Amino acid sequence: MKLSVEIITGTFIDTVVSENATVKQLKEKISTEVKLPVRRLILVFGNEEERRMLMDDEDEIMLRDLGMREDSHMYLFIKNLDLVSMEERSLEGDDVSMEEISSEAESRRRENEEDEKVKIDGEDEDKQMKNEEEEEKEKDREDTKDDDNAEEEAREVEELGDEKEET
Repeated sequence: MKLSVEIITGTFIDTVVSENATVKQLKEKISTEVKLPVRRLILVFGNEEERRMLMDDEDEIMLRDLGMREDSHMYLFIKNLDLVSMEERSLEGDDVSMEEISSEAESRRRENEEDEKVKIDGEDEDKQMKNEEEEEKEKDREDTKDDDNAEEEAREVEELGDEKEET
C-alpha cells in the first residue's frame, strides 16, 4: 500500500509497504529514505479529529490494524539527538524517567540559549567599547585642532603687537 509521509519541514515522502507491514517495517523504510536512525523517528497519524503518535512499544502492530489504508497520510517528527542519547541511557539501566529526560534536555537548551545571549551581549559590549574609544579619539583630535588654532591665533596676535611696536 502507498502511504504519504509529511516531514515536519514540509517535505513529502511517498512510500510503498506491504498490506501486512508493521509500524517497525514502515519506520525502517522511512529511515533509509531520510537517512536517519529509526530511534530518532516519531510517526503521527490520523485525521484532524483524532491524531495519534505511534509509540515505540507499538512497533509490532500491523499498519492495517491501526486503520491505515492506501494513501493514508502521516507526519514524521525527528527526535533531538540529546533526547535520544538520554533515552538510550535510561534503557541501559539508569533509572531515569521521561520527565527527567525532557527536563534535562530543556535545561541544556536554556543553557545554550543563555551562552549564546552572553556571547551576543559580550560582542555588543565590545562594539560599544570600540565606539566609545573612537569617540574619545575623535574628541582628542578636535581638542588638538582647537589647541593648534589657539596657538596660531596667539602667534598672530603677538606678531600684530610686534608690528605696532615697530611703527
